[in-house]
Amino acid sequence: MQRDRIWSAAFAVALVALVAWSTWLHWQSLTVTPFPLGVDGYFYPVQLRALLEDGGLQYPASPLTFWWLAPFAAATDPITGTKLGAALGCALVALPAYGIGTHLTKLRGAGLVAAAVAATASTSAYLASEFVKQGIGLTVALTAIWLVLRAFMTPSRPRILAALAAIVATSLAHKLAAAIVLAIVVPAALEELRARGELRGRRLLYVLLAAVTVILLVLVLGAIAPNRFLSGSDLSLVGTLFSSTAHWDAPALVMPRTRLTFDHEALIAGGICVVAAVLLALRIGEPPRAGAKAVAWGLIVLGILLALPWLAVDDPQGLGFRLRVTAFVPLAIGAALVAAAPVRLLEGWRRDAALIVLALVVTRAPHTRTQGRVIPHPAMVAAVMATATKIPAGTTVIVPERHILFMTAWYAHAPVRLRPDTIPYGRRVRLLPLAFIGMGSPLERMIDAARLDPHVAEPPLGLHPRHRNGLVLVAEPTWDWLLATLPAEVRGYWAKWRTI
Repeated sequence: MQRDRIWSAAFAVALVALVAWSTWLHWQSLTVTPFPLGVDGYFYPVQLRALLEDGGLQYPASPLTFWWLAPFAAATDPITGTKLGAALGCALVALPAYGIGTHLTKLRGAGLVAAAVAATASTSAYLASEFVKQGIGLTVALTAIWLVLRAFMTPSRPRILAALAAIVATSLAHKLAAAIVLAIVVPAALEELRARGELRGRRLLYVLLAAVTVILLVLVLGAIAPNRFLSGSDLSLVGTLFSSTAHWDAPALVMPRTRLTFDHEALIAGGICVVAAVLLALRIGEPPRAGAKAVAWGLIVLGILLALPWLAVDDPQGLGFRLRVTAFVPLAIGAALVAAAPVRLLEGWRRDAALIVLALVVTRAPHTRTQGRVIPHPAMVAAVMATATKIPAGTTVIVPERHILFMTAWYAHAPVRLRPDTIPYGRRVRLLPLAFIGMGSPLERMIDAARLDPHVAEPPLGLHPRHRNGLVLVAEPTWDWLLATLPAEVRGYWAKWRTI
């Protein structure tokens, strides 16, 4: 008994140390610049500023992440608060990963391996800097799965209510995280009820009614607030999940000048999950409860899915990319299942000792923490800051690039949109970055010509301190003039107003 208490205390200390270490790693990565990181980096400070000043979000979004970040922002400022909350919120994923790994294997050491993988993985680090909502959403999602497993073990009312609350919290945190939880938990709950002999008679009717009610509730919430909850448009993305092009190294994103692999974690997760599937099929280390076994299979299938080479990963806004950067989740749980199998040959404390050594090896293994990181250039920040006094009052700024769009919203306090379609003609101006204009392009030549043409009432205004067309503010009549003077064969390219 005394030895068990000592081991329990040791694992608690190890988990606290692991979360602290992961938080520090995230913090170091996030503070390489005083500006927000990521394509949507300024989105979070804009939302937090609105939440603290007005009590609501400026843009509709799943709110739980911003509620989590708000105290950090209130204690510091919205940019620093985002970084603090992201570092800690993404590091805390180690705790539910430990709980799930321990529950599925009945070995605390295997749970520690899962925690070490989740806390130090490259994809986990990427989410902390680029997709904060998704990173924190996955922390909440794994917590929900862990609480569901606890409810399976002892189905008391407090545990069931805690699991349901965590599932609701996941739906308020991130849509993809909510979809993962539902895809894993619902089949597992049905399997657990079936194994208990409770899917029959009146209970079966109650379960079916509850399932129909949940489906209707999800559909209604998605229809009312599609930016906050799962909706039909989100489900339609499943149709674009696969492509005919195979990438055998399972990268997260493939674009003409970008290829993100994140230490090939998706491919490794797929291989480990195949091994875990074989072990479960052979009943080696099989979880004792039917529901827990179904959870294990659900995470294994997720890991294998993420490793399929035909996943469409050529769109930075696509579902394939968002799924691939969740690779640390099945990687962590699959690693726990696989690592637990051979150490079962050992006895007593030696099992946990061997797994603790493995967890230490995982934490010390080299990981890529900078791949895909987007750091704002100080000159571009200065250019956007200059818009604060140049944007006409009462106008909406149309920006083709999300990164600069949210940056403009932060520094200029101006209404911004990606597309002009819903904004009245007389109330919009365009903000063109050089990446949209194209260095040496026909559009750039016309911008230079417009500055010298006396017939252009409002010449394009260059704001960038290092390039005359690095960031250009263009009035709507001037934009029409630019399009009209462009050669006919290239006019359509810019007229389409391509956004990223």
